[in-house]
Amino acid sequence: MKNILLLYFSGTGITSHYASLICAGFEKRGYKCDLRDLEELADLPTLWQKKPVALNYTINAEVKRPLSNYPWPYHDLKRALRSAWANPLFSGFSRDWDKYDLIGFGSPVYAFRPAPVMIRFLLDLPVFNRPIRSFSFATHDGAQGDYEVFMKEILGSKGFNFVGHLDQSFIYSASVVMRSTFNHLSAGRLLQKKSRQAAEKINLFLDYLESLDSDRSYIYPGPGPLSKLVGLPYRLVYSYGIDLILNHFLFGYGINKDNCILCMTCVNQCPQGLIELDDDGYPIRLYHCMYCLRCLNWCPTNALYFSPATKDKARFSGLEVLEESVKRHARDYKPHHS
Repeated sequence: MKNILLLYFSGTGITSHYASLICAGFEKRGYKCDLRDLEELADLPTLWQKKPVALNYTINAEVKRPLSNYPWPYHDLKRALRSAWANPLFSGFSRDWDKYDLIGFGSPVYAFRPAPVMIRFLLDLPVFNRPIRSFSFATHDGAQGDYEVFMKEILGSKGFNFVGHLDQSFIYSASVVMRSTFNHLSAGRLLQKKSRQAAEKINLFLDYLESLDSDRSYIYPGPGPLSKLVGLPYRLVYSYGIDLILNHFLFGYGINKDNCILCMTCVNQCPQGLIELDDDGYPIRLYHCMYCLRCLNWCPTNALYFSPATKDKARFSGLEVLEESVKRHARDYKPHHS
């Protein structure tokens, strides 16, 4: 194991941060690690819109609370898996990735699955003739369900030899948009604590990887039957809970035109390319998305909101702001000497 590739999608920057920690862990042990953001590697909005795979909560929202008279023709996950095909634009990956001994695929967790744009990317990959070792990594707000099982299956279908999974919760960023305020200093300290925990888990995972022999027929066992059985009722309760929260507190799209400066940030940064301009030049979204929250969080004037529960509320301003808040507090704090 010499050359490592980490590919990730990040909605708010947390998964990007996690990928950097994993990459740093490999490099400390002398491995060469290449870090690639999927949005730099592929045109994700165009890729996704050709066959727009969506998770159930998005499809349910289109049925229960359509944003327009023309619902987007989403493919549910089962249909998307059945219609998977190798995208000729990605055929070069078979050659380009042949130099890697291990490839990691990372995403935030959306209802126990990767981001739909990540799913679309994985489905469009060619089948690799050489069983390159692979693993998955994920960030979440406390639960990932059978995410690992799904990644094992989808990567296995592309010829990868799945050898493990990493996950970590950092900041509860999804709930920030429903809060009145957001304490940057407190969140920054939590980020530091969680990053240290993540580094420890990464080191243990690297110990495990280094313990593997060179036998390419190694089969990663994954969660056992008991773990799956215990997790089933939890998954059902959590899934209904997520659907309830999204439908009543998040789904929708609104804009305060007095605050909008027509900067196009939301249009340009939507990973699914679902935000466009109305006749007056203001951003509008006519379809339900995966709700990565990037448009809300990146709007420089807080002009956007989803449901009324998110109007004029706090926003997750990025990890850099949290880190700077901690540094500034350290600079400003002067202990009193007796």
